Formats: sequence, C-alpha cells, structure tokens
Amino acid sequence: MRRLNAVAARKFAFDVFRRHGLSEEHAGWVADALVDTSLMGIDTHGLRLMPLYVRELVEGRSKTQPFFSITFPRDALARMDAGDALGIVAGRRAAVIAVELARACGIGIVSVCNSNHFGAASIYGRAIARSGMIGIVMTSAAARTAPFNGAAPVFGTNPICFVAPADADDYFSLDMATSQISYSRIKALKSAGLPIPTTWAVDRSGAFAECAERVSALAPLGGYKGQGLAMMVEVLCGILGDMPMDHELEHFDTGPFDRGRRIAHFLLAIDIGCCVDLVRFRKRLTALVSAVRSVSAKPHQKILVPGDPERVAWLERSRLGIPVTEDEYAALTALAEGLDVRMDGLFHGISAAAAV
Repeated sequence: MRRLNAVAARKFAFDVFRRHGLSEEHAGWVADALVDTSLMGIDTHGLRLMPLYVRELVEGRSKTQPFFSITFPRDALARMDAGDALGIVAGRRAAVIAVELARACGIGIVSVCNSNHFGAASIYGRAIARSGMIGIVMTSAAARTAPFNGAAPVFGTNPICFVAPADADDYFSLDMATSQISYSRIKALKSAGLPIPTTWAVDRSGAFAECAERVSALAPLGGYKGQGLAMMVEVLCGILGDMPMDHELEHFDTGPFDRGRRIAHFLLAIDIGCCVDLVRFRKRLTALVSAVRSVSAKPHQKILVPGDPERVAWLERSRLGIPVTEDEYAALTALAEGLDVRMDGLFHGISAAAAV
C-alpha cells in the first residue's frame, strides 16, 4: 500500500486537469474535491475517480470549457444548464450561486441539468456551510437500488447531504445514500471473495442476496422509508430538472463516454443569520453534537455524529498520507505520461503495516 502526500496530490491533480484544458478555477475545484474526499476517507469518490474524469474530458462526455446557461425564474431560484461540464465543476458553480441567492433572499435553490457524475455530495454541502449557511445537496444517479420488496434496480443510490456549521470549523455533515450500502462496497466484497451482510442487497427473486455474485440490486435504506427518500431525491433532481429518471441513465463507469450523461443536481442554501444569530447557532449546534457524543455507549463502542468519521480520517491522512492501491498508483502514474506533469513528492511509499 502506497500513500500520497495530500499537498502534492492537490498540485498533481490541478496540473493534470489544467493540461486537459480546464481553467485555473475549474481545475482547482476538481483537485480540491478529489483530494478532500480522499482525506475524508471516502475513497470510492476521491482520487481513484481521477482517471475516469480525465477520460470523460478526452472522449467528450464532459466539456473542458462548458457554457453555463443560468436563468432566474424567481428571486431565490436558479435553473442552471451545466452544458455537459464535469459534475464537480457544475456542482461547485451551483453552490456559489446558491450562496449568492441566499445572501440576497435568505434562501437559495439551484436546479442543475445536463451535468455529469459529481462525486461526494458533502463537497458542495461543506462549501455552502463555510459561508455560514445550511447546505442541502442531492443528485440523480443511474439505477442500482430496488424498490422495497422489489428485485430489480429502479433508483440510483440517490444521496442526501445536509451540512450545518458548528464552532471551530466543526460541521454536522450528513452525507448518506438512500440505498443500504454503496454498490462499490458490493464490488469490493465480490473482488475479495467475501460474503455480503444480510439486508444489503437482493437477488433476482427479491430475497436478500447471500453473496455478491447473486446481487441483482441494492436494497433501499430502511425498507420502504429508503424507497420514499430515493423517490424524493428523484423528484427534486431528475423530474424538477427535466432530466432522465434514474432507470433511464447510463452508468458512470460503463456507459458511452462520447456524450453527456444528463445528470441532475439539487442544491439549497439557507442563510442562518436570517433566522438566528450565526454565533449563537454555531454554539447551540456544538452543544447538541457534544451532548450526543457524551451519551453512555455500549461496551467497546463509541457514539459518533455525522461528520465524525470523516474528521478522524482527515486528521490521520493529513499526517500519514492518502492510501492508494498498486492499481491506483499505476493509473495516476499513467495520467502524468505525455502531459509534462511532475510527480515530485507525490508518493510517500509508506506501507499499510508501517502506518499502523
């Protein structure tokens, strides 16, 4: 296991995307999103996606210099056609607009169409929260999840993200799929030849799958409640954005790369100061999360609040580096070939055993 220096990885990603035609601002957004996501321990949506995003640019799925068509049907509402931008670029631009609208109106809503895969939703929720606001972010996704009692996928993993700022750069940061688990976890267990926990996925009969080879679809989070949440996300993203429904979308890693995927996002910013003093809000949120963390736990267990695992991972990986597999190492090395992108200081070369 190798580890990446986060500072060097940020520069490396920035340089790669600049060489592929992105503006300085857009390349910075993408580099920050990928590195920050990996620092938070969300490896499925972090630097390992970099080769796929580069492929999107090279083959035409995503535009290097997208044209954003932005209209404002109402004072607090914007509709943004992302013009087949990289999803991260579209998401960050939409977050900026949501904050601007909330500054003027107290609330800002942005409905995004004609976008692509935008990684971890918490990237945009945190961007909004850094402005002293509550951020709510959702996105459509290709179908992986069955409805309750179903046997075939109809919904994407359809994440719901809610981020609010507390004291001292702390956040309540909930970023959850509406499926029981992500599809990448199923693939990882399949690759390792391991069984999957009961209730994670279903087979073609609709029964819970006992092994990854029999998986037909992911199970919804909490049964019918997860189905309801997934449908809510689809209403706010695909239907409100007038984009394809989840079951009509091509998958991120297997669909055609020569045309945009027509993904839809939904972002909402609430200016806290319009309702309550921001300093008081931060202190009361800090008091809430402290009260939850201090509750007596089961033996050998610890109580966490949303955002705690990511905070722990960030501190550890900032110190030790971001772990990557040998395949991921080779893929990142290949990206630098022919681009005149330096890799100085990128790899620590620390083994997993040495890092413990």
